[in-house]
Amino acid sequence: MTALPASAPPSPSLAERLKRQGLALGFQQVGIAAAGAAATHGFYVDWLNAGHAGAMSYLHRHAPLKAHPAQLLPGALSVILVTLGYHASAPAPASAPESAGMARGRVARYAWGRDYHEVMGEKLAELAAWLEATVRSEQTRGEQGQGEPRRPVAWRAFVDTSPILEREFAVRAGLGWVGKNANLIHWEHGSYLFIGGLLVDVPLEPDAPPLPAREARPDALLPGRESCGTCTACIEACPTGAIVAEKTVDARRCISYLTIELKGPIPAELRPRMGDWVFGCDVCQDVCPWNRRGRETARAGAPLEAAQPRLAELLSLDDAAFRTRTGNSPLARPRRRGLLRNAAIALGNLLAEAEPDSPAHAEHLAALRRALGDPEPWVRGAAAWALGRARPRAAEAWLRAALDAEADPGVQDEHRSALAALAAPPPSRR
Repeated sequence: MTALPASAPPSPSLAERLKRQGLALGFQQVGIAAAGAAATHGFYVDWLNAGHAGAMSYLHRHAPLKAHPAQLLPGALSVILVTLGYHASAPAPASAPESAGMARGRVARYAWGRDYHEVMGEKLAELAAWLEATVRSEQTRGEQGQGEPRRPVAWRAFVDTSPILEREFAVRAGLGWVGKNANLIHWEHGSYLFIGGLLVDVPLEPDAPPLPAREARPDALLPGRESCGTCTACIEACPTGAIVAEKTVDARRCISYLTIELKGPIPAELRPRMGDWVFGCDVCQDVCPWNRRGRETARAGAPLEAAQPRLAELLSLDDAAFRTRTGNSPLARPRRRGLLRNAAIALGNLLAEAEPDSPAHAEHLAALRRALGDPEPWVRGAAAWALGRARPRAAEAWLRAALDAEADPGVQDEHRSALAALAAPPPSRR
């Protein structure tokens, strides 16, 4: 009997090759979804109408564009979704002699390094260039002398600043599910994930999300498996109660919004709950059981000053020093006045838990006193509140002197509130 020749294995599809290329560029995951209408757009509009976006008016302007990817790229056929992990442990604290009496704030993990918009954007541009070159090559081979014109590939990259519901399409591409804290969570990688992608006018075979498990919700807007189960750790741990319902975050209470997006004074009733956060917040992700298994990424090993900056040093930054310090990191987003406002509040919270007038905190009290004369009203007002919360013996004299020189009505109110706090009985210490 004559043996039949072995058939050659099928060539990988364009979608498979593209995903391999994305992984080679350093993305943690690559998936593909069809560029259809957004199933969660109505949920998003309801979220906006409930006022949960706070002062982020641009989200209202962008809402119509989020209904369908074709609003961003006419003729879009496929959405390529990628994730890039940023799971990292906190840096080791400074040695005891160096750190004695040193008040430090906390920065969310995603901001410990270079701005992720730049990192993701560069990799997405490389992936788009690969797709263009590959499609062009296949068109050339397929022409076979027919003289047909080559069609360029239309594409548009997005991270989290473009008007597209990227978490929905990530779920549709099989890259995880949306947890109760409204973050994308993956069964292996957890939720410390940047999400980005490409809209392209190239037909690519979409990925099917994992089949629903027993715990899948029958009322879920998106297909696939959801694995939060009965866990409510994120809801219970949120310091400000910002997770007002499953998958629903009221930005007006979220520490990330308060420290980054909010332009102006932070509501006084929320300031004590902010703790030592000066940029963003990781609490709802820190407590998520799915992040216990997530592997750390290349961003591990961040310098201590990036993750836990000294608050007195932040309050000493002038405009030039702020630009040098923040450079191309996300910390530049709230600008100097926002970051120093946050630092003053964090310092007030930390000093409120310390012994009054401790010699170890003389530097911190001096920084708050100087901040009463800062050029920015936000900073002056936050410094006044912080002194009222910290209650050093000299605070009343400092506040009264600053109030006499203060011209801003809002900051004057902050001084009066701080003086009233000093006149009230001190709160019991835990």
